[in-house]
Amino acid sequence: SSGINAEYGGNKQVPGASDVVKHLLSLNKNVIFVTNNTSKTRAAYRETFKAVLDITVSDNQVYSAGISAALYVKQKLKPGEKIFLIGSKGLSETMDESGVEYIGHGCDMDASYFTDFLDYIPESNVKFVVGAFDGYFNYAKMAKAFIYIKECGAEYIATNLDMNHSLNDSRLLPGTGAVLEGLNQSLGMQPKVLGKPSPIMFDMISKDHNLEDKSKVLMVGDTLQSDIQFGINSGVDTALVLSGITSRDVLDQEASIKPTFIVNSIADLLK
Repeated sequence: SSGINAEYGGNKQVPGASDVVKHLLSLNKNVIFVTNNTSKTRAAYRETFKAVLDITVSDNQVYSAGISAALYVKQKLKPGEKIFLIGSKGLSETMDESGVEYIGHGCDMDASYFTDFLDYIPESNVKFVVGAFDGYFNYAKMAKAFIYIKECGAEYIATNLDMNHSLNDSRLLPGTGAVLEGLNQSLGMQPKVLGKPSPIMFDMISKDHNLEDKSKVLMVGDTLQSDIQFGINSGVDTALVLSGITSRDVLDQEASIKPTFIVNSIADLLK
């Protein structure tokens, strides 16, 4: 069977996670790591797994929403075409690795008021606006993305629409969904989501790993709206671990999302 999304908790190991992953690998199970975090490349994630979990993984065992976005636009772009990128340094590096040409990345202080855009001329051949977490996101970037979508017909996609990001056990922060919400509201539309909980991401993984038999796939995660809904949307069994941001109270409040299994910690999967 194939387990998807074993946890590592940022740069701090979730107790028992390393033992579970090592045990699954010793049984020749196909363990695939899936994240909506676009701040790192595959190489950086592999280094993290080695440092935090003491496991060695290959590139095709790591899928971020940024990698999904890069693969998606790469197969649709023609030579000379590009994307307008709202995202972090890690996502720009992922696009570089995939050979995707982009504009818009980084700090943009071009404009701060409506009239600043009277003479703005958008670049040609921008076919996608890719939305992800961007600490530099401001009105200038929002307005340019809006123009590329509304005036130029660029397709609008997003890595995820997670409203919150769990920094650690005690601090929750606004997530990608919060960053993009103003743009979404002004456009009057939602982007096509390529990360969790979209089944598009699962289809990419399935194609790479021949996961036709979904009865042999288990999605393990700590968020209902992202991880568990991803498994449900993809038609596979799910295991919710309560060692992350989902508590029993949250579970009771979100009764519409029902995981197949519920465990206190990922370590319980070995019991």
